[in-house]
Amino acid sequence: MSAGFDAISFQGSPILWNKRHQTISPGISFYHWHQCCELLLVFGGSGTIIINNQTYPIREGMIFIFQPFEIHKVFARSTDDIPYDRTVVHLNHLHIEPYLRSFPRRHQMLDTLCYSRDMKRAFELGEHFEAVQQCMEDYEQIAHEDRGATQEEITVFMLRLLSVLEKVIPENLYSSPVQWRHEEYSERIMSWIEDNYMENDILNRLANELHLTRSYISRVFKKETGSNLSEYLTAKRIKIAAHLLESTSTPVEIIAHQIGFQNVSHFISCFKKTYRITPLQYRLKAKASNA
Repeated sequence: MSAGFDAISFQGSPILWNKRHQTISPGISFYHWHQCCELLLVFGGSGTIIINNQTYPIREGMIFIFQPFEIHKVFARSTDDIPYDRTVVHLNHLHIEPYLRSFPRRHQMLDTLCYSRDMKRAFELGEHFEAVQQCMEDYEQIAHEDRGATQEEITVFMLRLLSVLEKVIPENLYSSPVQWRHEEYSERIMSWIEDNYMENDILNRLANELHLTRSYISRVFKKETGSNLSEYLTAKRIKIAAHLLESTSTPVEIIAHQIGFQNVSHFISCFKKTYRITPLQYRLKAKASNA
């Protein structure tokens, strides 16, 4: 999986469910986005989430909403004593939306959550946290019984979930026509890099492709994402390298050149900075865990 666009494979179901999961290792984060709506329910831990150049704290009892093709970065602080504990749900909103047309209020809410430029992305659930948790646990049980992909069960789940969220989302945000979120320059930049990350002279090529100046591209990317373009490009290349190290036997030196590094030593240094071990150590560790 590459840094940047992370395509979610629903495999025939409108909902992709990631079980409740705890992390105790130090956080590693990347800017990325999906083609679908993502819900992140936090049971415990701390850290920060960046969405649209806004930073939100990670706290127990919060739910975060990432809209389709909206770049975001999650950095969780995890320890043995305080793990990062969460559930992630991806919604194929285009598939689910027709199920709610007989329920205009809930239908409007789903559109607002997925598309509104004015919608907040983080909510403190407070006393409603247990209701959201129960809703998700009930659907997870149904999914294990192979009924999770049916229109009836998905409709029931979405109606329950949206009914709870209605209690924490201000009504004025979903009671009027959706003001659609416009595509950020950073999204166009990241989309272009998705296909051209291995090339040299990225900034000049981007300037020609987008008909913008080099300095403006750098400034607008920093403004919209909170990260330097060079940092994002390096993060993308390193994440692709990790995948190649796990899935192929290609020598480290060749991988470095394939992903756009001209200097192998620089690649190893960047990789260690991200994963805290060398590429070879990472490969050996991945093989051992899959043995």
